Amino acid sequence: MMKNHYTLQALVRAELASREEEQRIYFQMRDAVAAGAPFQPIADMESLADVLQDANCYVAHNVVTWKGRTAVFGGRTFRATAADVVAFLRGAMQAGDVRPLLIAPCFSARPDRVVLVDEDQLGVYRVR
Repeated sequence: MMKNHYTLQALVRAELASREEEQRIYFQMRDAVAAGAPFQPIADMESLADVLQDANCYVAHNVVTWKGRTAVFGGRTFRATAADVVAFLRGAMQAGDVRPLLIAPCFSARPDRVVLVDEDQLGVYRVR
């Protein structure tokens, strides 16, 4: 498997307890996107801050590889404040280095909304 060296270094963040927890949270966000309502574009960073509104978020580098029919998470997942996430994304956009991310307010069972970020779009899936 190819190594992913994008580690969200510029994001002020906290590590999760284990690689297994990172994977579990990532796949819960990914599954929520698949089950969610239609994609709603987010106009700007201020609107993103309104969508996140919670103090803490999960941020996952949206990288999946496949081993046969099994999806394997190749990125990292961290916890950060919504304000730090918005500041990180502002800097990434200014530097022209926006990577695919999934962001959700911290959750225990399932996220109620997941923000999708990539070089072409910024939007939210509100989970039904």
